[in-house]
Amino acid sequence: MQAVKQPGLRLSAIASSLDFLMPFQPRYSDLLNEQHFYRNPSILELANRPVHPVTLRQLANFGHKLTEKKLLSSANFVRTELPIRLALKVKELQELNFGIANNYHLNQVYQSYCYCVNAFRRAPVINSLEDNDRFCRFISHVLDDHLIILPHLMMGSLEVSVLKSLSQEKLDKFISSMIRSRISRRVIMEQHLSLSKSFQSQSNPVLVKPQNYIGEAFEQGSIYEHLRLTADVVRSFLQSIYPGLKMPELVIEGSDLKFEFLTSHLNYIFEEILRNAFKATISAMLKRNKTLSQEELVKLTPPAVVVQVVPRKDSVAIKFSDKGGGMPKDELSKVWSFGKSPELASQYLKNFYKMSRYDLPDRPPMRDHQFWNMGAGRADLESRTDETKADSGTGERKDLDGVLGDLGRMESSKKVQKSTLLALARRPFEYTLGISLPMCKVYTDYWNGTLEIYSVQGYGSDVYLTLGKIGTNHDKLQLDRA
Repeated sequence: MQAVKQPGLRLSAIASSLDFLMPFQPRYSDLLNEQHFYRNPSILELANRPVHPVTLRQLANFGHKLTEKKLLSSANFVRTELPIRLALKVKELQELNFGIANNYHLNQVYQSYCYCVNAFRRAPVINSLEDNDRFCRFISHVLDDHLIILPHLMMGSLEVSVLKSLSQEKLDKFISSMIRSRISRRVIMEQHLSLSKSFQSQSNPVLVKPQNYIGEAFEQGSIYEHLRLTADVVRSFLQSIYPGLKMPELVIEGSDLKFEFLTSHLNYIFEEILRNAFKATISAMLKRNKTLSQEELVKLTPPAVVVQVVPRKDSVAIKFSDKGGGMPKDELSKVWSFGKSPELASQYLKNFYKMSRYDLPDRPPMRDHQFWNMGAGRADLESRTDETKADSGTGERKDLDGVLGDLGRMESSKKVQKSTLLALARRPFEYTLGISLPMCKVYTDYWNGTLEIYSVQGYGSDVYLTLGKIGTNHDKLQLDRA
């Protein structure tokens, strides 16, 4: 009987990518085997529990009239809710083919989440302000340790794309789900940290916040101010690449609007859209005038990038228009996707490794902290936190460095310094990673918005962004995205 030829990758294609594909490494994978992967009863039991629906407005109610009782209630909500949400992500990883989760980077995510589930499960009940101080130190470590998750998800998605292990549609759904739930968890933890900090600094036993308060990380900012800030950062970088050339102007039309939003996410979305618009405008101008001398080019004024702002009752609509030459129609649908063709994914992987200061720990930092052994009680949690500091030698955590670290910090809901925004805007165009616009899409979707692009090849592009106003009566259950 004639054998049926199975479709697959050519060996030459795999061989050409071996330098950039991270192998499965058993010594870093104590938890990843078929027995643990499919038969972990404690994690499966947690994953079957219901997630508590909560909005930012509801979460902020802890802080409207903050008392010690409310603060401890907030702490215990985080303590019991987070392991359920983490267990759901572990289950989602378990629903993938074992060979996909066996990928080195996705394996790191799986291990990190498993260790973190166990850490939260063993955290003692918070009954006092002293207990809460210890718990806050613990979740601060969790936030720092999980900065590596985003880079591992990005690189894992590219390696899966190279090997064509998962369809683009399924890969997009998986990565988007993991990132959305990550945002929810981080916001919940950071909201409690901000409440605790506020309570510690108050002079009265009851701290009263404004009626519209939804959290320390959510500032009431001006759309105009954020647009100008990000445009200045992008223009400054492009000026260093094209010295002497005039930069496109930013023209803002419509009414300014001030509303509360997660500043780091808003700046990231604006920066990525404007970065692409300004770069395309300059490139199109140089292409149209390629016969001119340098002396003639510096006299040219590129077309402006026009932004129109339209406030609505429960949202704001923003249109970005450029004359940067547009995009081919067949590329438009791909700009939002984490899944790439094997050829493009291979190139992006090479760019990841070419980035300066690229460094990821060999195994999940959560494992080294040993929080998951803190069953002895409150004192054990304290001592293990101190041991972790002592083991590091300096008492300081080593931050994830380079562009991946900047993206991790931008993805956080903590206030982000302008230096982080500048570092992201200044990443080399030749080392594109293919993740910026998909990340914008996830952020926009998470905050009840939409992001679309329309383009006319040879002319320019329009990007339409809508953002829901956070904390309104029509607020969706963003933090229910577990």
